[in-house]
Parts: sequence; C-alpha cells; structure tokens
Amino acid sequence: MIRHRAATAEERLEALVALQSLLAGVSRDIGPALELEPVLSTVLRAMRSLVDFRGGTIQLIDDDDQVRVAAADPPVSPDVAAARSPVGRGLSGTAASSGRTVYCPDLDSDPRVDQALRRLGSNAGMRSYLAVPLVCLGRVIGLLQIDAGRVDAFDEDDIAVLEGLAAQVAGAIESARHHEKIIELEQLKGDFLGRVSHELRTPLTIISGFVDTLLNFGDDMDARQRTQMLERVQHASERLNRLIEELITVTQFEAHAIDPHPADLRVRDVLVEVREHAIESELVSIRCPDDLRVVADPSLLVHALRLLVANAIAYAGDCELWGGHDDAGQLCLEVRDNGPGVPAEMRSRIFERFERGEHAKPGMGLGLPLARTLAGGLGARLDLVDSDRGARFRLTFS
Repeated sequence: MIRHRAATAEERLEALVALQSLLAGVSRDIGPALELEPVLSTVLRAMRSLVDFRGGTIQLIDDDDQVRVAAADPPVSPDVAAARSPVGRGLSGTAASSGRTVYCPDLDSDPRVDQALRRLGSNAGMRSYLAVPLVCLGRVIGLLQIDAGRVDAFDEDDIAVLEGLAAQVAGAIESARHHEKIIELEQLKGDFLGRVSHELRTPLTIISGFVDTLLNFGDDMDARQRTQMLERVQHASERLNRLIEELITVTQFEAHAIDPHPADLRVRDVLVEVREHAIESELVSIRCPDDLRVVADPSLLVHALRLLVANAIAYAGDCELWGGHDDAGQLCLEVRDNGPGVPAEMRSRIFERFERGEHAKPGMGLGLPLARTLAGGLGARLDLVDSDRGARFRLTFS
C-alpha cells in the first residue's frame, strides 16, 4: 500500500515504479471487459490496495446531471445508494462540475458540504473526504471518492495516487458503460415494441369485435344492448387515443420538436381543467388558493398533471390536486392519493420506462417517465416525496 511521501530521490523513484506497476496491473485486470460491474469491482480493489480509507465509492453522472453511487467498498446503506447529488452542488457535485480534485480535511467546517447527505446512513462516519474526477475525452463521467473517520486523513501522495488511478481507468469505465447502454437500448427497443403492439392490439380487438357484432346482428338487438356495445367501443377508442397521444408526445420530445410557450396562469384554472379531463373526474378533488399563479406552458402542464392523475386513479382509485408553496417558498403542485403507496424496492426506478407496479390498470409504463420529461420542459422538477399514506408526486418550480 502506498501511503507516505518518499524521502529521497531513490525512494521516490521506487515508489513511482511501484505505482506504475500497480496501475499496469489494473489495466491488465480490466482488459477488454465490456460489462460495467466487473470493471468497477476491479477499480475498487485497486483503490483499496493503493490508499488507506474507511469507505470508497465510484460515482457516475447520469443523463440528468445527477451524481450517484455506482459501486462501493464497503457497500453503502440503501438510503445512500438511492441518493442523488446534482452536479455543481456539494463536494461530489463540485468535483464533477469543475473537473478538479476536491479534498475536504474536515467535513464539519466546510461550507460546501451538504450536511443532510453527509449524515445520511453509512455516510455518518465520515470526517475527511477526497473526490477525484474521472475524465474521458475531456468530459467528467464520474468520480473516485474515498473518506475517513478522522480529520485530515489524506496527504498529497494519496491525492496523486488516486488521480493516477482515475486517469488510468476512466476510459475503461466509460467504454463498459457505453456498451451496457447499447445493450439496454436494444432491450428497451424490444420491450417497447412488444408492449406497444400488445397495448394497441387490445383496444383495436375490442373495437373490431363489437363493430362486427353490430354490423352482423345489430338488427336483432334491442336499444340497450346496442348502447352498451357502443359504450364499450367508445371506451376502447378513448384508451387507444391516450396510448397514441403518449407515443407521439414521447417521440416529439426526444426529437426536440416541442417548444414550450410559457404564460402567466391561474393554478386553480389549470387544476380544474385537469380534473375535467380525468377518466373519472368525480374521483379527483382540488385544494388550492384562488390567487396562486405560475408561469408555465399550459398544454405541457396540463398534460403532465393528467398523467399523474391517471396514474393515481389506476393505482389508488382517487386523488387530490394540491397547489401551494413548500417550506423554502417554492411553488409546488402535487398529486396525492390514498392508495398503497410506492413499494420501497420500486422508489429508485419509478420514473424508468416500462416500470409498472402491481394491481394497475392496463398501460405501457410510460406515464410517469413522460410526466418527468414534461416537467423538465416546464423548467420544473418532478419527485416522489415521502408520505404517511398513499403516494405524493410533487412538481416543484424554481
């Protein structure tokens, strides 16, 4: 383990040769590996062999510019694993945004520290902290991070060693991550086509079946039977229309074909419109001050809230549309329900495409991901917030 600065020129040369040998060994161990997990495991082992630390993580930056823990030694607690740090905020975010090493010898006295995150779960034992950016082709893709339970635990040699390791492995990590994304996209493509074909075929089968029945046997039916069949056709048509609308909106957003047009809106009017568009409007209540206003694109805001209401009705049966301000004074809109809530194991992936909980009505699993995409177009943030009962989805406007 390399720890202390070599005193003489000969000792410095020996230490440098040893370090280069270790880094070369890391490269051999990684080799042409295409799976991300083995690459991260190898890097963690190298970190442990090179530097003395309490806890170490490899953090990666996701597509939403959030820093997350991708691998850890020892494993972090579930709440830390689920946590996200925006690029530019906190120590990890600062290292990610600046592309420079961040060393904090005492977390108790550094104003950059997010104290809530620092005291979260397995993070609570930290006292000193070191984060080194992983830079690939001039872009920061993540961080190597180590911490210790004592003040000023790391020295210049530790920093140099970790920076050398980061330079050595950043390309391999990015290559493995890129390969996994390609595989994931292929799987998503297959899931998407299968889900779309199934969801579209169901209402089309209903429409076709009842129309054929009416054409062939309509004269033998009474008015009540014909009305019931036409109502089923109408419901299937509405469902088909909603599915197609979701697909078109997803495609337009991904093609950057939708430009928001903000306007000064009375929030209560927006919420009333959302309720009127709900499948079962009588199941939707509103609680909002009459004078609450927001600057946003009206069509995008209504669409996002309609998706959240549809999700609440599907899983809980009813919901409340709430408007107001949070403790920080930011304008928030919430869709609250009294259902079973979101299981703990699904909270971290609830906004991923095709993710669906149990006991839901038919759908493609695009509603919540699309709602979050629309929120981004509104300049807002969509989060699942903690609740004593049911689920609460919050749109926060900064």
